[in-house]
Amino acid sequence: MIRGFGLLEMLIALSLGLGILTVIIAHSTEAARVEKKVGGNQERLEAIFHAVDAIKADLNKCGMRLQDVRPFSDIAPFASTPGFFSSTYGIADEPLLEGALRGQQALRVAAGECFKKDKVVLIYDPAQPAWELNEVQYRLDGALVMKRPLRNDFPRNSMLVALKKVEYKYFPAQRTLKRRSDNGTFQPLLEEVSDFYVTFFPDANSVLYRIEINKKEQVRGYIFLLNTV
Repeated sequence: MIRGFGLLEMLIALSLGLGILTVIIAHSTEAARVEKKVGGNQERLEAIFHAVDAIKADLNKCGMRLQDVRPFSDIAPFASTPGFFSSTYGIADEPLLEGALRGQQALRVAAGECFKKDKVVLIYDPAQPAWELNEVQYRLDGALVMKRPLRNDFPRNSMLVALKKVEYKYFPAQRTLKRRSDNGTFQPLLEEVSDFYVTFFPDANSVLYRIEINKKEQVRGYIFLLNTV
């Protein structure tokens, strides 16, 4: 004779099923939490590596294409204050194809795309020596027109350098390290930063930087500014 489940048996089976379901849900929740934590740690590490790579790249370029003009100019490739530093370097250079006179604005030069509108440029003649800063107003066939008239005479083969300036600044209230290129706005580079400082050693032409994350992790770097020697 076959009989169905009794009420007590059904209650026992239901309790066992609920217990197993609870264990499965708890395990799934813990696995999701661990996965989320691991994923968060991985994203934080990737963000730190990206910030460090950007700092290294900009410091390694600091002073590039400015070596010849630095002895007779007041251009400072590197500058720093607490929680801030800037790096200036040339991204392209071209010789003047024709001499340019004081008061002139058009420069004959085979300039590439780096010499675009509003780009800050350095013009210098190491033989005089003479130098000045200006900005590109617009491009013309075989020439660049400056925003301001030249203050000096520049002979043929004087150099024209397209400059780039990057700045790193720590914003304590936002716990964020930000980066700005040329005259743009500061963009977030790394979040959850609890401290950031840079020390410049002029005798060794080197920079020590430290980034502290959440008052726990610290990233340090020491870079020799090869292009400022």
